Amino acid sequence: MGNASLQYKDQSVSVLSVQDFASNHSDLVAEKLPFQEVDYLTHLAQSNPAMEHFICAVYDGDTLLARAYLQRMPFSGERLDNFRPMRWLPSKVYDLVVRPIQWRILSLGSIFTTGDNGLVFSGEMTQEQKKGAYQYLLSQLQNGLIPYDGLLIKDIYTTTDSWMVDSLKERGFFMTPSEPDMILENVTRFSTMEDYAGALRAKYRTKYNQVAERSKDLQVIDYSNWSEAPTEAMYPLYINIMLAVDFYIQLMSPAYFQIERNTSSSLPKLRTYSVGDEVIGWISWFEDDNRIHAHLIGLNHKRARRFKAYHRILYDLVELGIEHKKDMVCYGRTSQQAKSNVGAQPNAMASAVYHRRRSMRYLMKSFTQSVELDTENTRQAFR
Repeated sequence: MGNASLQYKDQSVSVLSVQDFASNHSDLVAEKLPFQEVDYLTHLAQSNPAMEHFICAVYDGDTLLARAYLQRMPFSGERLDNFRPMRWLPSKVYDLVVRPIQWRILSLGSIFTTGDNGLVFSGEMTQEQKKGAYQYLLSQLQNGLIPYDGLLIKDIYTTTDSWMVDSLKERGFFMTPSEPDMILENVTRFSTMEDYAGALRAKYRTKYNQVAERSKDLQVIDYSNWSEAPTEAMYPLYINIMLAVDFYIQLMSPAYFQIERNTSSSLPKLRTYSVGDEVIGWISWFEDDNRIHAHLIGLNHKRARRFKAYHRILYDLVELGIEHKKDMVCYGRTSQQAKSNVGAQPNAMASAVYHRRRSMRYLMKSFTQSVELDTENTRQAFR
């Protein structure tokens, strides 16, 4: 799809392919998008041919209101098998209607693992102004600005972004629960890891010390350039993690792991954990002015368990937050209990779905209402 634009009264929205974004629209690059440097997006677009990437820019006259990052990708119904109904009749309907699905899904959000819903507003705007721009963007997407079968709006914080939930419902989207984002807040209260450990309850301080002891023989290496890392060994460990995830649309391709560092400072940082010459775990993350944001992770589950590598990764992100004076560490979804052991707490999230065909919307309504997520008992690690 080439570049396009639609206009309504004084508002307009432009659609740009990621590859054209930097060269043709430097005015949009001037104000940096959180976690979205253009060279990183370009690499992401080039590394997986199954996914198409677009930047939408919403204007009021000549004033830029918001930018959104979207992905379009193929989707098959089998990806929902973890949510297959248990009762006989619904399960038969699922097998006949859902499993054969082959759609083009247009997704706003989930650029990384979580925590960034793909939408950035420009400058100081009231909530009503944001809602107006958001409603306008949604209407243009529903009207086929970028051709699609289904729309997926991901990673909406149901408390702080409740107005987004209202907007989506008003536009006929159906809401589905998402696993909560696990966030450790107020990290700047700690000046050292000793301060952090001292603030933990006795039981969780003991866990911290146990992880430090069990993981002390791990070799830890940071890479500023992914091309220098053992990416061939890392990719299968990433697949190990994704196979345990209930729902995802697309895997990162092996080509994604060949990220060259150019002028951007916002490419993901990378750290590997090894025993001898064997990489048994790794983590990548982004940083902005006030947070560490976990990105991708890979583990050899059996070997990592022996050395407490996963828990070491969680504590290392706390240490990075303290060293770089970040206010929060965003761990992402899954493993809620393990993340709460280091002090992270859940922030409720939701997603929204819409289909261009009325008949499919009717089926999606009943399906989304039946989705239930397993929840874990989170801990209160701090005194």
